[in-house]
Amino acid sequence: MAVTKDKLEQLLKSLDSNLPFVSELLQADIRLFSKNENEEIFLHNYFHPNQDSLYLGPQKTNPKSGATLKPHKDVLIAKAFRLGRSIVGQFGLVINNRRIQEFAYPIFIENSNAEKEVMAVIAVERDIYTTRSTLGQHWDFMADLLVKSLQQKIIDRTFFPNIAFGEGSMILEESDTGLSIYFANPLAVNLLSEIAEHANQLLGRQIDDVFANFARKQRKSVKSQSIEKIEEVGLRQRNIALRYVRVSESILVALIKDNSEIKMKETLLKEIHHRVKNNLQTIVSLLRMQKRRNPELEVPFTEAINRTNSIALVHEHLSHSNDIENVDFGQLAQIILKGLLSSFGADEIQVNFDCPNKIFMLSEDATNLALVFNEILTNTLEHTMGKITRINVKLFSEDKNLHLIFNDDGGGFKDGFDYRQSKGLGWTIIRNIAEDSLGGSLSVENIDHDDKSRGVKVELFIPNLLTLVS
Repeated sequence: MAVTKDKLEQLLKSLDSNLPFVSELLQADIRLFSKNENEEIFLHNYFHPNQDSLYLGPQKTNPKSGATLKPHKDVLIAKAFRLGRSIVGQFGLVINNRRIQEFAYPIFIENSNAEKEVMAVIAVERDIYTTRSTLGQHWDFMADLLVKSLQQKIIDRTFFPNIAFGEGSMILEESDTGLSIYFANPLAVNLLSEIAEHANQLLGRQIDDVFANFARKQRKSVKSQSIEKIEEVGLRQRNIALRYVRVSESILVALIKDNSEIKMKETLLKEIHHRVKNNLQTIVSLLRMQKRRNPELEVPFTEAINRTNSIALVHEHLSHSNDIENVDFGQLAQIILKGLLSSFGADEIQVNFDCPNKIFMLSEDATNLALVFNEILTNTLEHTMGKITRINVKLFSEDKNLHLIFNDDGGGFKDGFDYRQSKGLGWTIIRNIAEDSLGGSLSVENIDHDDKSRGVKVELFIPNLLTLVS
């Protein structure tokens, strides 16, 4: 195999992330095949739409990942690998009493000789009758377009968003005059029932014309997920949200959902987060009172206060945010860092904080990571006050993976220190949360800086943590 293992992993990771979107939009089951080191073709993964599947369900067989392909049975896939072109299967084959048609699309990657080599094949299986009611005559066009887009996303390392259950879709064509509706599926038409009773009343119309008489509010785009823009539209009886996903230079997919109930839930959740934050601040106040009465226990009380504050900050952030599920951890980390420096009276320490993008993660993960970050900083400030002059923090993403790098110039650990053997509560929290709860890998060591000073370096890598990067 002339293709490196890293390139193959990058290809498969990209396809794993993007094929759920393709499967849902095409309303088709997708099997992803690749080659192993022995050039044997095997099933790498399987994807199906939210509401339906040719395979899953009572007395149906789920395709098993890792199974080696039998070329005499899966002729289409073997042929696509061999010829390096799309293959259209026989019309009207039957799987689990449903008439289907199968298509095989090769996915290419450059080998060490800069030649394109087929390293994966996507087998798309559609129920003939189901897809007639979804994309109809546009199915073939969209399938070809999405496969081309997948090839580009492997290079760009970008991702399609997930399509939520109950989310409708429209295909839009972009021109100098604006975005025209090329196709609207039944779910999208139903969500726009206040504007149009059937699809023909939408087709050919421009989006700006369709929503001309309604209030529209723009939200931030998410380039890493190919989302050009997000907007909310207030109809007469409901609020809807649209996400515009770029598929090609001139074609976009508008994902549309009813936001009315979601808005109500968001308001309630914000109020809950606000009350949790207030309760945590009450606990902090009680801990401060107790600390003043027990000066001999100042250190453990201060640690408990800082830990509680870190959790409270997450809830405060969520109580004010427009997104109640995702937290920008870069912003949160800066607040934690500033608060701890003030708590230790160490505002004179030089801080270099580098986070080139907004890094979003689920609130539960942000709470865990906030505790880890708090413990790393607390450990440094407790043991290096009077010696430390600078702290460097770097946060960055690689696909959906998070990298956190921290170092200081406070003198470093004593020889023989092993954080894994430390019985201190701080390092126990860091180990348990970073490695067990978040599934990350941790590296802790001394570092010698260019100016001959010595300090501690902590590196944390957590795979598949991020929900989006902007």
